[in-house]
Amino acid sequence: MSSFWVVVVLGIFGLVLGSFFNVVIYRWSEGLSIISPIRSYCPVCKTELKWYYNIPILSYVFLKGRCAYCKTPISLRYPLVELLTALIGITIYFKFKPVYGWATFWVFWFFLCMLLVISFIDLRIKEIPDRLSLGLMLIGVVASLLGLNPWVGFEESLVSMLAGIGLLFLINEVYYHLAKRDGLGMGDFKLMGGIGAFLGYKSFYWVLLIASFSGILIFLLVVFWYRFKGVYKDLDLKTEIPFGPFLALGAAFYTFFLEWLSLLFF
Repeated sequence: MSSFWVVVVLGIFGLVLGSFFNVVIYRWSEGLSIISPIRSYCPVCKTELKWYYNIPILSYVFLKGRCAYCKTPISLRYPLVELLTALIGITIYFKFKPVYGWATFWVFWFFLCMLLVISFIDLRIKEIPDRLSLGLMLIGVVASLLGLNPWVGFEESLVSMLAGIGLLFLINEVYYHLAKRDGLGMGDFKLMGGIGAFLGYKSFYWVLLIASFSGILIFLLVVFWYRFKGVYKDLDLKTEIPFGPFLALGAAFYTFFLEWLSLLFF
């Protein structure tokens, strides 16, 4: 099969997979089962959706971003997650498949997809489900044990997983002694452990650097946007914001651009 058709198949599969991830994001954020009911439904009117209202991207466009039944606006998150899942898969294919093969491709697509799901759940409820962060750690270590991760061996994966948890715990302890309040949550510790299991301890510098700067940048943009719109929001340096999405962004950036970072700074 030519690369063109591989990309087409991966793109379609990624869109379908992203549609399932939307179910996971919504239901786990609400404490619901992802398998019951099987059929998707509108979160507002609770009406089960016909199959043709669940076609990734296209249904959102044809419905003009509104529920077919109650006409409630559909969150832009739905097509965004579908599109991102497909784009991540295609990009990972070109980065890993030619050099390392299909097994490694699937490992890293899984890794980045889990980071995507974790990010949107953390944005919704400011909490990261243990089943996702612990699953990330387990799969990362097992993939290294089976030789499916060319970047990190088993011992380094295991040590980096524990080091990631310990590093964020230490950072939080220092922050607590300075500010008299927690700056990070347990979910962030475990997420960093999962990132370490896949990328190794050498990634920590870049992941934290990118996460910190992107978090500050987004915070400032939100503050300026509200001021520009004349909307009052009680936002200051003590405002609680989820850090998981920024850790995920740092990990994704490191995954895609490790070679460039090595050439530019080492």
